[in-house]
Amino acid sequence: MKQQNLVILIILFFISSCGMKTKQGLTENYDENKTEILELKNHYNKIVPEDFIIRIRFNSSDNIDFFVYQPIENSEKRELLFQQWDLDIDDYEPENPRSDYDKKYHGITNSFIEVKEKLDWTNQTFIDLYNKLDNVNCMGISNRNPTEIEYGFKGMGAFSYLIFDENLNLELQEKYSDDCSQMFYKENVVLNYGSGAIGSFCTPEFKRTK
Repeated sequence: MKQQNLVILIILFFISSCGMKTKQGLTENYDENKTEILELKNHYNKIVPEDFIIRIRFNSSDNIDFFVYQPIENSEKRELLFQQWDLDIDDYEPENPRSDYDKKYHGITNSFIEVKEKLDWTNQTFIDLYNKLDNVNCMGISNRNPTEIEYGFKGMGAFSYLIFDENLNLELQEKYSDDCSQMFYKENVVLNYGSGAIGSFCTPEFKRTK
């Protein structure tokens, strides 16, 4: 049985390795799709309500990981409104009514319908966003400052673009080049490698040559 499990793990490793993203692919994709990527950034920041933070990753055209943070009245802080992994946008049924603990740590509501109404989004909003991401070979986006657009997986982590509103000066270029998980690329773009689930990783591809 142990040997059989080992064989399965090896097979899964090689399957997951196929199509793994690289720094070269990350930079080439940006250069080829710069205009569309910047348009995606602007589109997303327009459809997200003011002071909300929304992170979305598409597992497929109709399946998403979705996290929504809303502003707290009379505060600069935000609270988790909704979070759900593996959400089917066409057929999502919330789990049992939420306890106070769930509301505090897992989102105030588990109603996808309620969240869409609050954001003034429809299922078509998600379809349009998927198409815009797919058009630039990307899978997710968050409107944190800077905007983060996820490109794809490598191992347990994922490559993404951090896109600032302004070009970075020399001091910021150095700040966002750590020989580990971030590397300044050009203008207002930083290459990023990490995982929102279990923290940051290092990639040797971001190691600068001296």
